[in-house]
Amino acid sequence: MTSDLPEKKSCVFCQIIIGNSFAKWEKRPSNHVSAVCFHNRLKWAKVMLLVVPVKHMTQGELWSSTNLIECARLAVEMGDKHCSQYGYRVIANFGRKAHQSQIHAHLHVVSGISHQVKESTFKSHIDKSNDLVMEEYSINGAPFTAKISSSTNTNQREMWSTELIHGAALEALKLSRQRTPEGYRLMASFDPPKNSLCTGNNPSELYLMGGGQLGLYV
Repeated sequence: MTSDLPEKKSCVFCQIIIGNSFAKWEKRPSNHVSAVCFHNRLKWAKVMLLVVPVKHMTQGELWSSTNLIECARLAVEMGDKHCSQYGYRVIANFGRKAHQSQIHAHLHVVSGISHQVKESTFKSHIDKSNDLVMEEYSINGAPFTAKISSSTNTNQREMWSTELIHGAALEALKLSRQRTPEGYRLMASFDPPKNSLCTGNNPSELYLMGGGQLGLYV
């Protein structure tokens, strides 16, 4: 989608990255990284982090490029570091209908699993492409929801730590253009560890939610 947020003369995230605005850092910019992480100023959840590409780009540009892979890996690293006890969500909002407020691309890492996802119900099969399956689901608070998942035995952290997330992102963007071009949210939930040492051993899944005005993402 074309962003419905106006371009500002001064980007807040760019100012943070170059050191002109304060942030509580988790991963600072350097010559060797293309993604950084700092704490969100909002306090809606116990942990709220922002993973941001160093280069200024829109959400659509990030999610359609391989830059997403490093951002996704960093999101998993930060989620593991701060939310290993209770799990976490990785969220990206596209447009005002999904409550996007900054045009510079970013991923939210928020503590706690998604109860929306846990309570979702299957509606119909949409498509299959290579190792990815697209299905429509019913989720409270979202007029349209699709789940993009791997047809192989891949868990959430494996998808988000490899190039699989890039393929899933492209399928999500294609579906968004067809079904919810006015704005949407992409979200993944990482379960806390049960019989393993790591979060995110639940099945791989990326949820696309849209079709109208969405509620707050936390």
